[in-house]
Amino acid sequence: MTQENLLNGLPQEKLKEVLDSFKDPEVFNAVTGPWKSRVVWQDGMRAKAYMRTHMVEMDEPGDLTATDVAASAHEQLLSAIGSCMTVGFVINATKRGVKIHDLEIAVEGYFDNIRVWAGVEGEGNPGYGKISAKAFVRADADESVLKEIWKLAVDGSPVTQTIRHGNEVETELEVIG
Repeated sequence: MTQENLLNGLPQEKLKEVLDSFKDPEVFNAVTGPWKSRVVWQDGMRAKAYMRTHMVEMDEPGDLTATDVAASAHEQLLSAIGSCMTVGFVINATKRGVKIHDLEIAVEGYFDNIRVWAGVEGEGNPGYGKISAKAFVRADADESVLKEIWKLAVDGSPVTQTIRHGNEVETELEVIG
């Protein structure tokens, strides 16, 4: 593949083919899911998550009596939001022929009531009450075009929209051995 066929590190023709293939019901169903992760407790507050052929370690900060050898699950959630928006921005910029030179997304959140997670209070939301994301971009387009691309990235982000819409999470417990 020649350098001329790449924009933002993506092969433009192949990207168009892939995105157009989502119109095919079979392809659409295949990429819809199920997407899976298996999380295995290691020790203390450490866990490993396995997704397809990838593994991610998780831990909590040392001041929570953890070993702090990896980012926590909630930090990885923030990172997943930023990563998903990044991919959406790159895809939409590439589709429009916009060259990106630098792109960074800063994501932060504050817990509503972390005491519920810690088991010292029984009511309230232990999760993030608000999450904010700010993109910093240098690209070959004017601000209005970049704002349109940013809106498409945010509105089209599966991770961001999953959080934004507060989807149902079904849970169950099976006691083994």
